Amino acid sequence: MELRQVEYFLAVVEHGGIRRAATALRIAQPSVSQGIRALERELGTELFHRVGRRMVLSPAGTAFVRPARQLRRDASTVHSAVAGALGLEGGRLDIASEPALSVDPTARLVGLFRSEHPEVSVRLVAPLREAALTRLVRDGTCELGFGYLPQPMQGLSYQVVGTHEIVLVLPPGSPGAGSPASFAELDGQPMIVVPRGAAQRDFLGPLIDAAGVRTRIAVQIAHREAILPMVLSGVGATLLPLPRAEEAARRGAVIRRVTPPVTREVALFHRVGELSHAAQVFWDLAGESAEVGAGDRT
Repeated sequence: MELRQVEYFLAVVEHGGIRRAATALRIAQPSVSQGIRALERELGTELFHRVGRRMVLSPAGTAFVRPARQLRRDASTVHSAVAGALGLEGGRLDIASEPALSVDPTARLVGLFRSEHPEVSVRLVAPLREAALTRLVRDGTCELGFGYLPQPMQGLSYQVVGTHEIVLVLPPGSPGAGSPASFAELDGQPMIVVPRGAAQRDFLGPLIDAAGVRTRIAVQIAHREAILPMVLSGVGATLLPLPRAEEAARRGAVIRRVTPPVTREVALFHRVGELSHAAQVFWDLAGESAEVGAGDRT
């Protein structure tokens, strides 16, 4: 089995077809098709069902996705280790990150890393659903991941790389700017919230309930990028991590710190096992620059 054939297979899976895979790989479509057929002959089974112009994974193809990604990751680790031993840099580092962490710590640490290792490209992947975050690392799509704790960390190693304070964000012109807010003040407050089952709501819900508060849901929305525009439009208030709240303040929203303070730990994690040279450098950099204790845990 050639690594090139595995790359072709994964490109078809990840880009949704042979034409897009060929474009992404910058090779001719027949080369991709021939590589897939050669891989299928070697494995003795079809990896895709051809349905018109579509390529649909067969049961065998579905089962092959995870080990194929591991093969790609192992090859990257080998190349990176050799490059590191020779004092060279290069390749690509794939990192998964919750959208709420895109500014801090993700952008901050990627900036530090790239300033020291400009020849290593970084690909950031945002999961479509919160539950997919750790899966992106477990299945080898990404080597590292940023997420809030708690997370299901079975089979993963992690270090705490920061904490985010949760603050109240209100529409422009709201009273109380600069003064702290207790959970009791949320009683009857129109709120913009994410659906039940979302980690942020599951984290904050018990705290609000413990304060005996009955919030009034103005809007429940799964699209987090729409929360801030709704606050700015006067629809209601919301609770956000401070880095995102600071962006809201720059656009006119009113921020009030919650008392007693509420914080969430931010973790960087990877699958148990050896990291590529680039990932190890990033891991060490994140630990050194952590705002809070960064003990490595498994």
